[in-house]
Amino acid sequence: MVRLIVDGKEVDAPADKPLIEFLREIGHVPGFCYTEELEPYGSCRLCLVETERGVTTACTLKPREGLKVETLSDRVIEMRKTALELLLSSHYGDCIGPCQDACPAHADVQGYLALIAMGKYHEAVKLMKEKYILPAVLGRVCPAFCEEACRRNLVDEPVGIRLAKRFAADYDLENGPWMPEIPPSTGKRVAVVGGGPAGLACAYYLRLKGHEVTIFEAMPELGGMTRYGIPGYRLPRDVLDKDIATVINTGIEVRTNTALGRDITLEELREKYDAVFLAVGAWKSRKMGIPGEDLEGVMHGIEFLRKVNTGEEVKLGERVIVVGGGNTAMDVARTALRLGAKVTVVYRRSKAEMPANEREVEEAIEEGVEFLFLANPVRIIGDGRVEEVKLVRMRLGEPDSSGRRRPVPVEGSEFRVKADNVILAIGQYCDEEFLKSLGIEAKRGRAVVDEITLQTNLPGVFAGGDLVLGPSTVIESIATGRRAAVMIDLYLRGKLEKAREVLANPEKHIRELTEDRELYELLLDLRPYNHWRDVTEEDYRETPRRPRVRPKLLDPKERAKGFVEVEKTLSEGEARSEASRCMSCGCLAVFDCKLREYATLYGVKPELGRGEKRFEIDESHPRITLDPNKCVLCGLCVRFTHEIAGEGVIDYLFRGYDTRIGPPLGDTIADVEGKFIGELADVCPVGAIVERPPLTKPGPWKTEKIKTVCNGCSLACEMAVEVYAGTLVRASSVEDSWNGYLCDVCRFERPWEKTLSGPLLNGKPVSWEEAKKFIESRSYALILTPDLTNEEIEALKAFAERKGVPIGSTVSGSPSTATLDDVKKAKRVLFRANSEKFPLLKILLRGKEVVEENYELAVIEDGEALNAPTLILRKGANSEGLIRAGVTGIPKAERYVVVSNEPVELPGETLVIPAGRWAEKRGTVTNALGMELKVEKVGEGYSPLGLFS
Repeated sequence: MVRLIVDGKEVDAPADKPLIEFLREIGHVPGFCYTEELEPYGSCRLCLVETERGVTTACTLKPREGLKVETLSDRVIEMRKTALELLLSSHYGDCIGPCQDACPAHADVQGYLALIAMGKYHEAVKLMKEKYILPAVLGRVCPAFCEEACRRNLVDEPVGIRLAKRFAADYDLENGPWMPEIPPSTGKRVAVVGGGPAGLACAYYLRLKGHEVTIFEAMPELGGMTRYGIPGYRLPRDVLDKDIATVINTGIEVRTNTALGRDITLEELREKYDAVFLAVGAWKSRKMGIPGEDLEGVMHGIEFLRKVNTGEEVKLGERVIVVGGGNTAMDVARTALRLGAKVTVVYRRSKAEMPANEREVEEAIEEGVEFLFLANPVRIIGDGRVEEVKLVRMRLGEPDSSGRRRPVPVEGSEFRVKADNVILAIGQYCDEEFLKSLGIEAKRGRAVVDEITLQTNLPGVFAGGDLVLGPSTVIESIATGRRAAVMIDLYLRGKLEKAREVLANPEKHIRELTEDRELYELLLDLRPYNHWRDVTEEDYRETPRRPRVRPKLLDPKERAKGFVEVEKTLSEGEARSEASRCMSCGCLAVFDCKLREYATLYGVKPELGRGEKRFEIDESHPRITLDPNKCVLCGLCVRFTHEIAGEGVIDYLFRGYDTRIGPPLGDTIADVEGKFIGELADVCPVGAIVERPPLTKPGPWKTEKIKTVCNGCSLACEMAVEVYAGTLVRASSVEDSWNGYLCDVCRFERPWEKTLSGPLLNGKPVSWEEAKKFIESRSYALILTPDLTNEEIEALKAFAERKGVPIGSTVSGSPSTATLDDVKKAKRVLFRANSEKFPLLKILLRGKEVVEENYELAVIEDGEALNAPTLILRKGANSEGLIRAGVTGIPKAERYVVVSNEPVELPGETLVIPAGRWAEKRGTVTNALGMELKVEKVGEGYSPLGLFS
């Protein structure tokens, strides 16, 4: 051991261990290119540390007595950040799809579209609800910002994301909705004031944290603007009720007809609850400030919709003028039309500048609503009641702060139109005076909150939704509700101020972030680095064109007669087809990319460098994609394939700016031969090499990695099966495994998910009843295979003994006598095995001399142990377990029952019973090196033991 001073503290470090490994054990030292098995490379320049001699790479620094090392000095952090910026300047790719970025809630659109395309609708809703609630509501009323950003706009038309979401959400509601598990109560209580989208979202996500929540709603029912501002022809009340029920049924207390300031005070709430969230909405309507605005017959849009939606009688004259160009104006116009009026929408800009959703405008026109563009009321005329409206023509001038061209009155262009009612739908705002009376700071019709935490000037009082945003969409309000829930949870646990600090300047709090996994995950959730490609239509010239699915609408004449829902939900086939149009722009390695993680941690700004497309993407391999444009030339993949796997399937090509990694010139990744091509995907830290699982659409999803063992051969390599929502996505290597790496048999052939579909009698399918009768006959020999765990073998041995039937197995010979230490220590090896069948041998025996005499280790297939430590390799994960259990060889019999995952032919009448998918087993196996390894159940499934009770 040597004594070092690391970040001002004296520590003892092993003298014979690379310093970077020790520094990573006690702190944060990033990097891509270092691996324990190879000499330091130093290409990525991220593992920089500072010593008395200056800044250097930790991977090349040797431990010595008295060495002083600073791992997080300002200079080191700044230089690491610069290194990251340089790496990213040539990195060309998308971290996430533009759809996810455009969604105010940043929902994983690509992920849930993939699930819908696979027919996994409950799972799709589960993924949606990680970021937002009320998916059935949003499937009807969301303006679909995601579709505006969809890259398919450069091909033909955007993916119908809203439509696909609506189908999945409706399916979920109709077939027993997915509901989250609620953790035990924390004992903390939160009051949510306002039962609209923001309040409901905040309440839901607080419940997911285990907090007790009470919603106080001034109106008779929950929903806010979704209930009282959106007409039933767009959002049926039964759909709204069912969607809200999935929120409330998590255990939220609701008190309706309870208004803040009337029935309960903020002071009372602050006394009784540990935190308060205000989401009272923006119910005050803006006035135009023109003469005649107070005449009878003038109404405000939100108040008009509220009355209609609550069933109050609203008397309209024959001619109604609706002023405004947003979605509220469209709702007002189409509602007035359904009440029998002739409706004209007056808007001061052109149709192209209307903020209303385009489909809402088109449907209004179809139904008979008339539009008067480039006009604006200047006076409402009447004797006590509306009779006429005086308007002025407008022209478009220079763009204003919204980016739209400013409307300018045309002098001398005034004109009049007859009207019985004028409904103003020009915007809403919150009651600023009411907020101030509560002690809440307010400005310009909004509550003033901290931009990161959403906390108001009153400690423990947070705000969101329209109260903070001003008039907003449902999805925008939900997004603030979820963020507020995250912040309130931190506040309740005393971590809010620290979270605020690290979110504001993560690079100044690297130590705290790396020592607190919760804060680290919070940073990655709320403020992740996202890289982008600059693309044009030319990039997609080869993409096949596929028309967008069109939803069926009621006939315009029919829908104008009442409030029946206008748009029909897609069929299942249409929804899956539409979801499959997604081009999967986001990176498949987004949840594992170290480059993105480090860029987030070090506060790198995406605009500093996006790189450019210089190379063609190689998608020739059925399971691997090689994208040199994402490569940062860290060298890990090249060094692995040359120095560890010994296959050399890829290398550096060219020099200078055009340097890239790839197979030999003229070849593609499909042309090269190797057994560890898939391992390159795990080795790559930046998504330049990714595996494409054999799924309809492979996510990406944030998978759960369950450690188990592969059943491809008797080496039984440790691996992780990555699972998402019950789907076995892929196999990947695990760092703490004895084998270290996984071959392509495990990755691509996926033996761990294979089994027979049912029993076979003499090679032909039979029913389970017939199989059971055969087993109950007793006149057979029971044959086991390496597809069984040690525990299953013991259970079946006990069955055979109990029933008096002979037992054997498809395995024969003596057990292996070599251990992993024997393999590591041996220098001279007798080798009589097929390395194509057992690919890991290439790595296990790397650097050893193959001899015929005087060997220190023998490696053979099947057979008997020799006079030196002998590694005997066989087919199947638990061959060694069968031998050590004394179950070997095929006894003579006229009839056999075989427990196997593939057909078996024996000299007699043979019933083969499926052994069950390996990924659905739990227990142990004994591999060829004599190691007892744990098999972990990845999913629920069939067990053969049920037939042998």
